[in-house]
Amino acid sequence: MTGSEDSETFEVAGSATLPGLAITGMGGGREAVLAAAMLAATLAASGENVAAMVPVETGIDDPCDPGSAGALMRWAAGHMDDPRQVTPFALEADRSAMHAADASGTLLHSAAFDRAREALSDGRSVFVMVDAIGLLDPITPSLTTLDLIVRWKLSAAIAAPINRWTIGNVRILYSLLLSRNIRIAGVILSAETSQDPDDLEGADAVRDTLAALLNCPVVVAPTMASEHDRAELVAAGRACGVLRLAP
Repeated sequence: MTGSEDSETFEVAGSATLPGLAITGMGGGREAVLAAAMLAATLAASGENVAAMVPVETGIDDPCDPGSAGALMRWAAGHMDDPRQVTPFALEADRSAMHAADASGTLLHSAAFDRAREALSDGRSVFVMVDAIGLLDPITPSLTTLDLIVRWKLSAAIAAPINRWTIGNVRILYSLLLSRNIRIAGVILSAETSQDPDDLEGADAVRDTLAALLNCPVVVAPTMASEHDRAELVAAGRACGVLRLAP
């Protein structure tokens, strides 16, 4: 893909006006997907018509797989959208996106992402994108999730598990997003993936520290018994005030 092609596509992609939010994390952890599902379900319950997208997912061979991020987001948004648009690239190898594509002989290209986003956005009121691979994981040698966020002029929310590295990791991502002039909507902390009880006890301290250091809202998502219970997702979203981060 040449620089001129990138520039031309950017002009087309950047012209969309649908409000959008990307939820991203340090390494494509499950916490970003759960945070996005909670937000999508809460937005839908509040009357929004949500377009949900997971541009690339690895470690799956079918975008309809019940355990996939794409399947969860389709369900949370309340639509039966084409899985190939919700997840334009579902790659079987559990590797970085570019290497997983190489392993399957798949050509990843920016135009496919643009077409999927435009199709999903038709008639919708808000766009929620989930980063399932990591902000800087290369999709192609010249494209990352960070580039897609810039390309589509999205706001970004940082999702992170609560552990001893949370504050440092969130500050790294925050600085990186700011360096690309991306509006940071907030931080969603999750105790869901934490295995250490001491981490959970420090949740309030982590939240308060980040709130003091960063110029954005910081919320803590409550632990949910099931990610496939829409009422529970909505209740969790309302309890932690996740709509404060919505575009």
